Amino acid sequence: MRTCVGCRRRAPAAELVRVRRTSDGELVLGAGPGRGAWLCAPAAGLACLDDAVRRRMLARALRAPVTDAAVEQLRARLEGPHER
Repeated sequence: MRTCVGCRRRAPAAELVRVRRTSDGELVLGAGPGRGAWLCAPAAGLACLDDAVRRRMLARALRAPVTDAAVEQLRARLEGPHER
C-alpha cells in the first residue's frame, strides 16, 4: 500500500504512479533510484499533483525543492502516455 501525496488516498502501488527527482532537479515518472513520492494514476493525478504542490507535500516527500518548471514538465508527462 502506498499513499498519494496529493489526496492522501491509500492504494496499491499498481493504482498510483511514482514520481522521483533526479540529481539535476527533473521530476520523472516510474521506478528508479532515489527518493520517490506517489500520486494517483493519471486520470486523477493532475488534481493530486496540484494539491501536492499547493500544500508543498511533493517537495516534502522528495526532501528537496521542486521548481515550477519541473512541475510543468511533470504535468505534461501525466497528461500524455507514460510507463510505470
